[in-house]
Amino acid sequence: MIKCQSCNIKSVEIIEPSDNENYPYRLCKDCHRRLINRALRPLEYFNLTSKHGMTPLLHDDFYEENGEACQPEIKVKNEKALAFPDFDLIKNDLEKLIDYSIVVWWLTDKIVDSLKRFEKTKILDSLKQRINDNRVLGYRLYELAARVLESTAADWIREEWKYHNLDNLMNYSECLAKCLPLSEGFYHYTDVLDKIDNPNVFSEKLNGLISFQSDLSLDWIEKNINRVNNISSSWGYLAVASKFDWKRTKKWLDSGRPLSLVALDTLVNCSVTSETMNSTFWLKENPQRLLNPDSIDNMNDVLNNYLAKDKVTRVKNSIKKIQENWDKILKINE
Repeated sequence: MIKCQSCNIKSVEIIEPSDNENYPYRLCKDCHRRLINRALRPLEYFNLTSKHGMTPLLHDDFYEENGEACQPEIKVKNEKALAFPDFDLIKNDLEKLIDYSIVVWWLTDKIVDSLKRFEKTKILDSLKQRINDNRVLGYRLYELAARVLESTAADWIREEWKYHNLDNLMNYSECLAKCLPLSEGFYHYTDVLDKIDNPNVFSEKLNGLISFQSDLSLDWIEKNINRVNNISSSWGYLAVASKFDWKRTKKWLDSGRPLSLVALDTLVNCSVTSETMNSTFWLKENPQRLLNPDSIDNMNDVLNNYLAKDKVTRVKNSIKKIQENWDKILKINE
């Protein structure tokens, strides 16, 4: 008997299409009714999401992270036996822990540290089996490879890279950066970027280079900045994650636009703290400082000299914010 993927008790009676046409939902009638009415119980939600990922029917618009239905179209009959799994009760079970890693919205350090206690080859075998079952899970399985397995997963990631495309490219950035040698992973990712013709898609996908946290990205920016007409915030977010220093700042300011605008955006980004709004999630979690600074007086002189040549409002506002926040940019009080 093939069991329902949701309750794991009754037999499969209905096959419902999912994001992956080769891996549909397989459900009993009762669980199917609850699924389409957004009324799964927490454990049912956990069981399905661990197999299918956050598909439209399991989206966070309809369920809290703990599996509680927040927009049910029928009454939810909760039972204690159908509660969301307790992390402390499943953390010593590798397969359940990987299930948990797939279901939660964010892969926390607590989960990563717990997974690192297991034998890496067993983790890798599990990730391989899961992605062979359902490639939709790649967004989280590759993240697990990057944060838990690192170089142990190198050969697997090289094999998986053949499945990349523009739609899923960002899923690969962290595992390319952490599982492969830096130059190899960076080449793979930038090789795809180099072939993107659409400026909007290009600006969106370059954010994946943040995962490499390397000054290779700064050299790449210099070579590619002229591919777009409008300098979006993406460039400054990438630069601040890439070992940005004062020497590079001066070089970019001296070169003028567009690199000078990226330099100013990057210095502003160095003032970000974990509480700062209007930033990327990565930067909030990983505040950066300007490396190898000059004295504040000398840096202010350089900025003022640039302002004398480029007095537009964007530049004035950026330099004002930089000069008011040197303590945050340099992380003086840390």
